[in-house]
Amino acid sequence: NIQCCTCDCDCDCEPDIVEMTIDEIINGNDQFPGICKIIRAYINNMDLEFVTATRISSYISLVQKRASGELMTTASWIRKFVMNHPLYKHDSVVSEEMTYDLLVECSEITNGKSCVELFGNLRETSDHNNKHFRRDSYKTSDNIISPVFDAAGLEW
Repeated sequence: NIQCCTCDCDCDCEPDIVEMTIDEIINGNDQFPGICKIIRAYINNMDLEFVTATRISSYISLVQKRASGELMTTASWIRKFVMNHPLYKHDSVVSEEMTYDLLVECSEITNGKSCVELFGNLRETSDHNNKHFRRDSYKTSDNIISPVFDAAGLEW
């Protein structure tokens, strides 16, 4: 009798639970394709308008880059901002002036100021409400512009 692999038996069955990093959960590894690849495969089979599909693709790319560490998370960006602020005394106290400067910077980024640490080189476009994302379009063999979702080799 093969028992569940959550016990301490000597069976050869595969474990039910596997420990993974957030990067592996989001972007995949040798045993798991990753949540984003599964989502892209699902989206590829939907009948979405171009703008909607490209916006979703941009958000997925952002999540993937944050999970891999290629881009900073908002929390890590705020910590870096505070740690590098000229008024910070490395005493865990964030003064009103520092808070004000942080909120001004956040407001400027929200209103279109470039922040490569948070968004990479995603370009602004006029057809998206969120100015930080670019349009990911590619020409197909029929010269139709469409988003590309890489679901090739999706096996699990």
